[in-house]
Amino acid sequence: MDKLRYVFRRPVFPIICKIGEELVSGNTIQQFERRLKGLHFAAEENFPLIDATGEGWVLVPKFRAISPLTLDKRWSKNRVVEMFNACANAQRAGLRYPYRSLSSRRMEVVVHDVADLLNHAQKIAPKQPVAKPAAVD
Repeated sequence: MDKLRYVFRRPVFPIICKIGEELVSGNTIQQFERRLKGLHFAAEENFPLIDATGEGWVLVPKFRAISPLTLDKRWSKNRVVEMFNACANAQRAGLRYPYRSLSSRRMEVVVHDVADLLNHAQKIAPKQPVAKPAAVD
């Protein structure tokens, strides 16, 4: 995917995007773009994205854009943690985010923690490339 554009304004970083069963995070737009390059997904599909403030966004690959125009505007801390604990990245790495004392943490802290865990998961258990079947003559 080429350079991403913003519609109206920029999200507050880090951002976390759900693409299929995987989560992709980025502390900067450049880091996020690098991580998207390794993934294959349909350009016609839109993907939910959350920024550090808990605001819902959408990644629109067809237009190479990140937009705040989504019906899913506010995310809860519990929902962010559930999304992380259920993602394939966390399960491959054996990581879980604890639910205890979630009410005393700010949304920004939870999103930063989840982004850091995703970075750690990528280092210890990267996604294995899918082998393409050999051509049969």
